[in-house]
Amino acid sequence: MTKTKAVFLFHLLLYCSIEILFQSTLCSSHKMAETTTTTTADGDVAATLKKEAMESFELLRKAVESEAGGYVHPSLGLLIPAPCGADRGLGVTTVQGAEDINDNNDVVLRIPLSYQMTRSLSLDTLTPLIPSHVLKMAPLDELDDAALLVLLLAHERGLGPESKFEAYIRSLPKEGGCGWWNTVMSMTNQRRATPPLTATTPYPNLVSRNELLQAVQYVSRVSKGMASDYASYLSQTNWPIEWRKDSSLAISWSLCIVSSRGTAANHLSTSRNGNQRSIRNYRTATRLVPLMDLVNHNANAGGFIELTGDEENDENNKEKDEANQKNNVGTFIVRSIWKNGTKRELSSGTELFVNYNIPDFDAFEWFLSLGFIPPEVIDEYDDKRGKRG
Repeated sequence: MTKTKAVFLFHLLLYCSIEILFQSTLCSSHKMAETTTTTTADGDVAATLKKEAMESFELLRKAVESEAGGYVHPSLGLLIPAPCGADRGLGVTTVQGAEDINDNNDVVLRIPLSYQMTRSLSLDTLTPLIPSHVLKMAPLDELDDAALLVLLLAHERGLGPESKFEAYIRSLPKEGGCGWWNTVMSMTNQRRATPPLTATTPYPNLVSRNELLQAVQYVSRVSKGMASDYASYLSQTNWPIEWRKDSSLAISWSLCIVSSRGTAANHLSTSRNGNQRSIRNYRTATRLVPLMDLVNHNANAGGFIELTGDEENDENNKEKDEANQKNNVGTFIVRSIWKNGTKRELSSGTELFVNYNIPDFDAFEWFLSLGFIPPEVIDEYDDKRGKRG
């Protein structure tokens, strides 16, 4: 089953600091705002950052492959910068195994449920940390999936080496990639009620200044509200010093990561014998899927595929072989295919793509959550204005 990326816009926020409502919709693309390297850094600094990114990726690869069913094709690695124009991407970096990249039924990534951040993991991890009187006033189980993931990610970052997800967290950008990130940081650093928005977006005709300012204000309210309710109970040991001084910064960073990387998924239910089963068409869940979120967007590529466990009953389903493996329910896979299902040949230096599958998103929604606007959306905008030749 093909799944989209999930993005959370904040149109209904904070009737009080206890009740946080997220309007879930779908989204994602090239992480153009994620800074792995910087054009202003000198060569030595850029080389150091690139080396650190490469090392973080290899640690993440090992973490994924240490899980039952986890798989990363041996030829895959980080491309810095990415051929698509993003700061980084995932693609073929070595000839080792490149010739047989299609021999594994086109599968190049397989991320098992055991190495995903989920709603159930969030509740199981966070509930014991929070006093009962706080849970009575601000019940965790009433929060949206996105809100729970925001808290879990902030907590896991605080755990540092003790976190199961340390390798994943090391791979994440230190600065958020959302369209609102720089503006929020400007407000925080300069303590201004109305921040300057002059260089916030390279698409001034597509992104409304007033809408962006409203979004920034919403984000600030959400971050402060969640920090007030829960941050003091999260692990903060390995947070940056400024986060420990102002915990809303930790929530803002985590919120940005979840909004740009959260993946729409099936709701999972646990049967009496302890097995997971996937319930489709029940409600849309949201998860963070490590390493898979490094793949950049291309509208012509195939999408993310989540295994439901039903594939093994369908002889014509291409995912049948994958579903026959243990621990398959909830697993996400990525194939080297085009949108129409045909193989996409990958060779050295070729970037891997997926289609984030959000055709109804407008430019502002892309920018707000992802920090960039994909070419097809810009082209559509130009077509409507009669600007394309």
